[in-house]
Amino acid sequence: MAQRLVDHDIHVHTVLSACCADPESVPEKILARAAETGLKTIGFSDHMWDSAVPGASEWYRPQDFAHLCEIRRQLPKETHGVRVLVGCESEYVGGGRAGITPEVGRQLDFVLLPISHVHMKGFVIPEGMHRSEDLAAVMVQRFKEVLELGLATGIAHPFLPVGHCDRADEIISCISDTAFMDCFGRAAELGVSIEVTCGFFPGCGEGEKPGHHDQTFLRMLTLARQAGCVFHFASDAHSLDRIGDVFCLEPYAQQAGITRQDICPLVRND
Repeated sequence: MAQRLVDHDIHVHTVLSACCADPESVPEKILARAAETGLKTIGFSDHMWDSAVPGASEWYRPQDFAHLCEIRRQLPKETHGVRVLVGCESEYVGGGRAGITPEVGRQLDFVLLPISHVHMKGFVIPEGMHRSEDLAAVMVQRFKEVLELGLATGIAHPFLPVGHCDRADEIISCISDTAFMDCFGRAAELGVSIEVTCGFFPGCGEGEKPGHHDQTFLRMLTLARQAGCVFHFASDAHSLDRIGDVFCLEPYAQQAGITRQDICPLVRND
């Protein structure tokens, strides 16, 4: 039997993330469920803005590094054979400013930085930015900028326009193949991993919807593969019942031409 591509999930939130409303989302239960579903590696990636970096939003401010480090205290001795990585999902807000310092990054197993939290108006993107072409352009620019900081292990849900997924097709269509290849070529040079997330594909859930179809992000991932990128898989789970959802990504990864050799070395379970 061929070894499956998807055997890890390194974008998992616990109750330490302010956006997680499921009290069951604690390491002990997440790891038990991961083992039941057959996952070999879990990466905890709660939201974090380092207090050493000025300018945190009110939402981010309580979620500092000390808060994030609570996860280590909560880790159970029994992991059911599941490998555990402790990282974070921080934030990139443009202008060369991310919510994490190199010193903090070195204390974590991985750092995910998003460039597409375009619902955070006035913090991540300017107030009033709404046009599809503008959202596309700012994501392209932020992608290029964040790579040069040298902070990110991987890019969280790249180009997924959070808060505007009902017109993801239109927004992504504003990004040319050439622009994508420029972005992904640089990511490949630097070894920054591209996240393959359940959010890309409505077919993973209730099915394709007007404005958001699977093919949109299949195109993007195929270009990333052609550019020589490495990849990691992610559910972006905010509740216990979503642990294991990541397996729905297997056929999409195969369609994009991703092989085991294209998996980020951090999570390649050979």
